[in-house]
Amino acid sequence: MTSGKNLPLRLHLDDLPEEGGGVTAVLIGSRSMRDAHQLASKVAPSDAPILLQGESGTGKELFARLIHTLSNRKEKPFIPVNCGVLKGELFADKFFGHEAGAFTGASRQQKGSFELAGDGTLFLDEVGEIPPNNQADFLRVLEQRTFRRLGGERDLPFDARIVAATNRNLLEMVRSGDFRADLYYRLNVVPVSLPPLRQRTDDIPHLAAHFLEHYAHRYHRPVPSLAEESLAILGKYAWPGNARELRNMIERLVLVHPGGAIEPDDLPPEVLNSPLAHSAESPAPESMLLEAAVREAEIKAILRAFRHAQGSKAKTAEILGISPRTLRYKLSEYGLDLDRTAR
Repeated sequence: MTSGKNLPLRLHLDDLPEEGGGVTAVLIGSRSMRDAHQLASKVAPSDAPILLQGESGTGKELFARLIHTLSNRKEKPFIPVNCGVLKGELFADKFFGHEAGAFTGASRQQKGSFELAGDGTLFLDEVGEIPPNNQADFLRVLEQRTFRRLGGERDLPFDARIVAATNRNLLEMVRSGDFRADLYYRLNVVPVSLPPLRQRTDDIPHLAAHFLEHYAHRYHRPVPSLAEESLAILGKYAWPGNARELRNMIERLVLVHPGGAIEPDDLPPEVLNSPLAHSAESPAPESMLLEAAVREAEIKAILRAFRHAQGSKAKTAEILGISPRTLRYKLSEYGLDLDRTAR
């Protein structure tokens, strides 16, 4: 008889934006993700702030929604905010809202995220990107549990539970002076680490099977399968984009594959030609490992610069110190779709 502890854990969550809405089943087979799920289940009923830490694409928003679903606030609003795209007055307006006439163009009252969250959950994605000038205002709201709309004359209560997420090392940012220590300790009451996909390869077959079924149903296609050799290659790929990259790859395969088994030659070049994908029999030479490390570092640098450039590819190239043509070459080489990543 198969041991229950070896079976994948199936989580059902509603309205995940990355899946386009509807019920999504997320399969978890690895010990590390089970541990993260167990911790989330324990702390969800409390009001303690939670800090989710992990690389881009590891499912931080999914876990934030899981925490909300398991909490006493599950019938209340879940308000996600991407802090990485907000600066200055735009940041203040997004969170605090404004009264009519507060500034030019403010023709009517508008509620901010503090108010929209009510007594539900406020999810702060990329919390490490909160501008230094806004960190003090944010801390004041967390300490006083009140806020005031821009142009407003009275304080309003802030009752939401905070779940924050970051792919940056906030403690290092505190040491470098880029993030307030008092705000960090306010957010880091319960830290939850989500490991990258390359460290939990047991999850890859379950996730791949789920995504194959999901997109075959969405696009009314026959459900393909993954050949054993293809699964072996997926297990050795570094997955710099983590589960999100796997999901996007499976979606492409469902759209272009006629059905039946997906063989190694059907996999994208960046996966099939990965140095680690050819290391099944013996350890990879040091030069091959270095090549994979450089590739992963470049992908992370491109994605980080793209976020700082707020969606501008020209600005991304400028931040990276390369020409737009070189950036286009890198995107093609690594199979990156920045426009899709930004969605």
